[in-house]
Amino acid sequence: MIIYNLSNKDKALFDQNGYIVINKFINNNLIQKIKNRFEPIFKGEFATGIEPDEWNWKEGCDPNDRTRQICNAWKCDNIIKEIVCHQTIGKICATLMGWNGTRLIQDNLLWKIPGSKSLGFHQDAAYDDWLIPQTMATCWISLDTATKKSGTLEYVKGSHKWGFSLPKGEFHAPKDYRKYLNEYAEKNNKIIDIEYVEIPAGGAAFHHGMTWHGSGINITKDDRRAVVSHCIPSNAKFHPTNIGGTARIYKKYKKYESDELDENFFPIIWTKQGYSSKI
Repeated sequence: MIIYNLSNKDKALFDQNGYIVINKFINNNLIQKIKNRFEPIFKGEFATGIEPDEWNWKEGCDPNDRTRQICNAWKCDNIIKEIVCHQTIGKICATLMGWNGTRLIQDNLLWKIPGSKSLGFHQDAAYDDWLIPQTMATCWISLDTATKKSGTLEYVKGSHKWGFSLPKGEFHAPKDYRKYLNEYAEKNNKIIDIEYVEIPAGGAAFHHGMTWHGSGINITKDDRRAVVSHCIPSNAKFHPTNIGGTARIYKKYKKYESDELDENFFPIIWTKQGYSSKI
């Protein structure tokens, strides 16, 4: 069970910086419940029998020093679905962004084992030009205490006001994980002010889809795991022509002669009217 009441201070900080951190978001029992699902899921043991949409690390196929990532694990595991589709996440995202309701567009399981390399700086919403409107909010729940040394989230303060930059370069284990951030800032005369947000186990960060962020190498002896909900407005639709970003993965779910998002694949998790998808 997740219960959190967003304060006026939270909203003001989000508007100013493009992110907020909530130190206590889920309890220890739920943390352990989710942690217990990581190893079997990454081994391909899917409780529902359905594969995730993206499986970006496979044992024996990918380097051990790569940050392990699975996208849309909610489809293959009901425990993950319970957390990433929780109405509290939907309500907070909608309140922060000014939406009437919230859909889940994608989840992430992220696992930085000791020695895992960086993830490149990026804007989440920049990958979704196949949606109208092209906007997003992300809930990033830490399952282990995330520190600078373990490769926690790094946010660029106020960068949600900079505008979009097209995704480019390596996302997984780039040689310079800040390269494209630095190039964008120099080209557009932006000042980079980075905060390493240290998040205790069970804490969460919420960030705007246009906030630049990335993460460094895990130089500790501890795992750094997180479960992530990427959310969009409940009234979002497919863009009729754009096919950039992650469209190659998700446009397969487009209905024939319709731009409506199918709730079986993009569930509504909260609305002001009290509606949510039955999934």
